[in-house]
Amino acid sequence: MALINKNTEKNRINHLEEIKADDIKITDDVQIDYGEKKYNAKDRKPVQVDPPVLKMIGSLSYAKDIPMYKVVEIALEAYIETLPENERKLFELKQNK
Repeated sequence: MALINKNTEKNRINHLEEIKADDIKITDDVQIDYGEKKYNAKDRKPVQVDPPVLKMIGSLSYAKDIPMYKVVEIALEAYIETLPENERKLFELKQNK
């Protein structure tokens, strides 16, 4: 048989009386940098794509462990490099407006 301490009032600690919010000081804090924030939520616009395209972007995002917008950005940069000279000039003209 185990011995049970009957003097529970003496062993009970009331933390609410002993510790106050002013007494708590956080000395070590983790600094997390999630990268640079270029845009706010109000600046973003939704883009509608077909379900297979969305699934493909999501699968690539999962496989490469990068956000979906980054997958699209990389794909567009690669596509822009393949444009012929005349189409690239049109693209750059439209981008600079």
